[in-house]
Amino acid sequence: MRLLIFALLFFTLTASAQNPLSYNDFAQLPDASRLTLSPDGKTLAAVVRVALPDQQGVAVQVTKLSSGEREFMLFTDNSQYFIDWLRWKDERTLLVGSFYPSQRDSRIGWSQVRYNTREGRLLIIDTHTGEVTTPFSTAFLRRFTLLPSGLNHVIDTLPDDPEHILMALPNQTGTGPSNVIYRVNIRNQSARIVQRPENRIVGWATDRQHNIRVALHARDDIVTLRIKDAKTNRWRDLWSYEIFSDDEITPMGFGYDPNILYITAYHNDLKALYSVDLSEPELTKTLVHADPNFDVGGGLIYDRKGQRVLGIGGSYDGGTLFFDNEFKALQTRIDTALPHTRNFVYSLTDDLNQFLVYSTGHQESGTYYLGTREPLALNAVAYSYNALEPAHLSPVQEFPYKTRDGLDVQAWLTRPANTDADVKLPTLMFPHGGPHSRDAGAFDYWAQYFASKGYAVLQMNFRGSTGQGYSFFRAGLQNWGREMQDDIEDGARALIKAGIADPEKICIVGASYGGYAALMGIVKTPDFYQCAISVNGVSDVFELVRSNRQFWSTYNVVEAQIGRFGRELRQISPINFVDDIKAPVLLIHGDSDRQVEPAHSQRMHAALQRAGKDVTYIELPAEDHYLSNEANRMATFKAMDEFLDRHLAR
Repeated sequence: MRLLIFALLFFTLTASAQNPLSYNDFAQLPDASRLTLSPDGKTLAAVVRVALPDQQGVAVQVTKLSSGEREFMLFTDNSQYFIDWLRWKDERTLLVGSFYPSQRDSRIGWSQVRYNTREGRLLIIDTHTGEVTTPFSTAFLRRFTLLPSGLNHVIDTLPDDPEHILMALPNQTGTGPSNVIYRVNIRNQSARIVQRPENRIVGWATDRQHNIRVALHARDDIVTLRIKDAKTNRWRDLWSYEIFSDDEITPMGFGYDPNILYITAYHNDLKALYSVDLSEPELTKTLVHADPNFDVGGGLIYDRKGQRVLGIGGSYDGGTLFFDNEFKALQTRIDTALPHTRNFVYSLTDDLNQFLVYSTGHQESGTYYLGTREPLALNAVAYSYNALEPAHLSPVQEFPYKTRDGLDVQAWLTRPANTDADVKLPTLMFPHGGPHSRDAGAFDYWAQYFASKGYAVLQMNFRGSTGQGYSFFRAGLQNWGREMQDDIEDGARALIKAGIADPEKICIVGASYGGYAALMGIVKTPDFYQCAISVNGVSDVFELVRSNRQFWSTYNVVEAQIGRFGRELRQISPINFVDDIKAPVLLIHGDSDRQVEPAHSQRMHAALQRAGKDVTYIELPAEDHYLSNEANRMATFKAMDEFLDRHLAR
C-alpha cells in the first residue's frame, strides 16, 4: 500500500520569517520539541515556544487529536527552571522532568562551603484537569538530613498502576548515589522503600514485570553488572569490566520473558545489540542487530500488547533499527517517502496503530509526523522551526579527510547557498562539544546560521567522538589538546588544499569542549586562525579535573578521560598560554552553567586583558550550559554576528 503524506498542523505559534533570514531566526528556541503520544493515541504532548509581547519562554502543550483542542498545562520563562523531558505514565498522566541551577551549603571539616548544584525535580500533570503536582510531600522530604538534589529520577512509570511510580533517591542523609528505590504514590504523595541502599550501587533497572532486576556496581575502575534471578530472587554478578575498556556491557532492557536480557557489547569493534538467556549457565550472547559502520544505541522499542521487542532507537548515523519484519518494512516505506533524512519512529501506541516520526536532515530542521498503520499514512503535526524551511537552508556534503597520522575522519561541510565552486570562502571550523559525542546527519542551527552569513562551516568527528566504535573512541582518551586538536587543524588544511577555504580567513568556533578546542587552537597554532569564539568553554583543564575529584571517592572518571597529573593538565590548559595568543577572542558564558563553571571564561578574560589581547567577554544572566533561554541565545548569536563581521567579513 502506498504511504500517504499530508499536513495537519496543530502547532502554529509564529509566522514564517521573511528572507533573508537573520540571526534571530536561527537563535530562537524550537517552535515545537519533545513530542510524545499518549498510550491510547488520543492525546499529543509537546514543549512549544511561547513568544508573546508580555510572555516569552516555553510551555507544555497538550492537544486532543480528535478535536484539535489545545491547552497549555505548564509554562516557564527558562530562567527559574528548565524543562528536560516529557513521559506519559498513562492515558491522562504526563510526567515532566525539570531542573534548575542552585547553590548549597556544605560543611567540610570546620569550614562551611557553598557550592553550585543542578537540582532536578519531577512535575506531574493531570491532562484531564490541568492540575500540576509534585510526587513528594513536605513531611516526606523532612526525613532527609540534606534535601536530595535529584528528585526527578524515575526508574519505572508502572503504566498499569494508576497511582504509583518507582523513583530512585539517595539515602536519608541526602548524599551519595540515588540507590534507594521508593514506590511513590503520586496521588497522595506518600512513599515507601522497596529497595534499600547497597554499597557502591550506582544504578538500578526493572524488568517488564516491573520487578527490580538490575544493579550496577562500581568500585574504583571496575563496573559489575548484577542481575537478580527471576526464580530465586538472589543477586548474581554476571559481568565485570574496566571503565573505558572494550569489555563494556550495557543492559538495555528485558524481554517479556524475564530470563531474556538485551545488552550492547562490542562486535567487530562496533557496539551491537545482543540477547542473553539468563537461565543458561553459559550466558551465550546472541547477536540481534548490528550496523556495519556505526555503533547501535538508543532505547528498546516494545510491543506491550504482543509482548515482544520490535527494535532499538537507531544507529549513530541512521534512523530507527527495527528487527521485527513488519516494522522493518514500515521503516523502509517511511524512508522511501521521506528521502535524504534520518527518520525516527517512536512513541508507538499500545495497539501499535499510531506512532510518531521525527524526520531530520542537514537541510530539514525537523518535522514531526503522526503516523497510522491502518490506513497507512503520515500527517505532519509540527515543525521544529517554522521559519527555517528547507529552501532557506544551505547545502551540506560529506567531507572526509585524513589526518597527519593517517586517521580517517568523517566531517560535514556546509557551504553558503548559491556560491560558486571556485570561490575560496571564509571558513569556520566548528568542533562539537562533549567531546564524547558526534555530529551526524541532523540539522544544526549553528552551522546553518554561519552559512547564511556566507561562511563555509566544517564539523568534524575528531578522534574520541562516539558512534564509530571502540578504537576510535579510545583514541580520544587523555588526548585533549594533542592529536584531537590536530584533527581539527588537519580538516582546515584539507579545505585549503581543496580550494574551498581562504587560508587568510579561518576562524575556530565551539561550545563546551568545542569552546576549549577553539581556545586551544589559537594557542597551539597562533598564526593559523584569524579569530576564535568560545561559548561555555573550558580554559583550565587542571581546574576542571581537580574540581571533579570531590564527586569521586576512590576513582575519578574525569581523570581517566582527560588526565591525572597536574603538570600535563596545565600544558593543555589555554589559560596558561595567553601570551601566545594573537587572534581576537570572543568569550560567552552562562552565569548558571553547572557543567563548565563561568570562572573558566571569567579568568580567561582577565588573563587575556592583562596580556593586552583583543578579547570580548559576555556573561549571560540566569543561563545554563545549553543556551536554554531564548533572549540569551539571541544575545549570543548577535555577539557572534558582530564579532565575525569585524574579524572574518567576506
